[in-house]
Amino acid sequence: MTSTVLIIGSGPTGATYARQLLGAVPDVAVLMVEAGPVVSDPPGMNVKNIADPAAQAAARLASQGSATESGVSGIPGGVVVEGTITARQGTFLIGDAADGSPGMPAAAASSCVGGQGVHWTCATPRPAGSERISFIGPHEWDEHITEAERLLHTTRAAFGDSPQAAAILELLGKEFAPDGIAVRPLPVAADPRPDGTLRWSGTDVVLAPVLDDPRFTLRAETLCVRLLRTGDRVTGAVLRDQRSGTEQEVHADAVVVAADAIRTPQLLWASGIRPEALGRYLTEHPLLFGVVALREGAVPPRTGTVAPVDPIQAVVAIGYDEEKHPYHAQIMFSPICPVPLPEGSPHRDNPAGYAGMGWGVRKWPRPQDRLIFADDQPDRNGLPGIRIAYELTEREQAELDRARQHQARAAAALGSFVEGMPKVMPAGSSLHYMGTVRMGPADDGTSVCDSWSRVWGVPGLVLAGNGLIPTANSCNPTLTSVAIAVRGAAALAAELTSR
Repeated sequence: MTSTVLIIGSGPTGATYARQLLGAVPDVAVLMVEAGPVVSDPPGMNVKNIADPAAQAAARLASQGSATESGVSGIPGGVVVEGTITARQGTFLIGDAADGSPGMPAAAASSCVGGQGVHWTCATPRPAGSERISFIGPHEWDEHITEAERLLHTTRAAFGDSPQAAAILELLGKEFAPDGIAVRPLPVAADPRPDGTLRWSGTDVVLAPVLDDPRFTLRAETLCVRLLRTGDRVTGAVLRDQRSGTEQEVHADAVVVAADAIRTPQLLWASGIRPEALGRYLTEHPLLFGVVALREGAVPPRTGTVAPVDPIQAVVAIGYDEEKHPYHAQIMFSPICPVPLPEGSPHRDNPAGYAGMGWGVRKWPRPQDRLIFADDQPDRNGLPGIRIAYELTEREQAELDRARQHQARAAAALGSFVEGMPKVMPAGSSLHYMGTVRMGPADDGTSVCDSWSRVWGVPGLVLAGNGLIPTANSCNPTLTSVAIAVRGAAALAAELTSR
């Protein structure tokens, strides 16, 4: 008997479920639905691989959600800085601040086949220390992470021939070596090209093996508006064609919701699935961002032309250390300044180039940092309106203060900050939202799912995405989320096989 699986959301974790299930279960049919359109060819390709600037801009615009979905045409100017490690075009703002809370003014999402995998920076550092999920065994976790790196095409040799990367590694290595803080190339998801450039991974590298599988169907511009249940069990969903408005019921033996850390809990709430922890424990990376104008001679002069759609020529990481450097830092070299500079700035057209540097610090999970769903104030899709209650505590502020010291040392080793830098980016700028459907070792009201991503007390329902991460996590979450999806897909495959 053929088992049927419905996957809601087409980002990297939804794609991981599709690929792993189709590889492990011969008699399975997988339907994947995505609210947004196809914006790249192949579907889910990272838009940084689109060489033509106009075509790349069009792909980003198409990802920014329709007026029906978001009511906002992308990220308004002045809200966040467009750059390589901050919120970027191709997203739309989502969620208003809850009464009495600063909220997340820069909280944003994408709507397209491939999800944020079409727009991400491809940074894939491994979680370390307390970032790791303690109730998953170390050996199992390492296996999941290794498989996730394979699926995403992670490499530790990006820009390995770049003389600028070598120079930055040497300068920062000398600065931090006395403290025992490691400086190394940043692992990224990408494939080297013969000319030395990179083809950046998108969701396409995960989906590619299944796109032509007759057991797999991808339906774009199809919004899930409600999950269906028989008793406690989820048995399917109501899907709406975004072009015609027509709705239909689709039934499945299992439903995987991978709609992101904001829209996954929204869908569960709309479906009457409301565990105590749903939408709570919201975290991201408070982000300390700066741009440094490199001093003359800091790095060798660049050669060749610069691609305006992808000017990054080196990526370096200052690693996480639980005691010495409890945050992840990324330094990206570009000949082009990633932020606009005022007229008359002495840093304009800096001959040595620029280093964009971001320190992502931890946000400790608290139940009061949360999404609040307003049934009486629906969004433009008719789903419950989203309000965000979120603020930094003295603990995060102290962490940012400490990070400033490390960032200042790195900046001084390379050059000097441009005007207005560094700055703490508005809440939500990281795009790395976590914890809202967090996993846990026990059904005690502090988690939504078990360690295999199965919702407590709701058979047939599996979740995926950054929202499952339960830790105070400062590293880029995609690798972690794909590893969690690898684990959940194995458990679901075993269940379907035993039917």
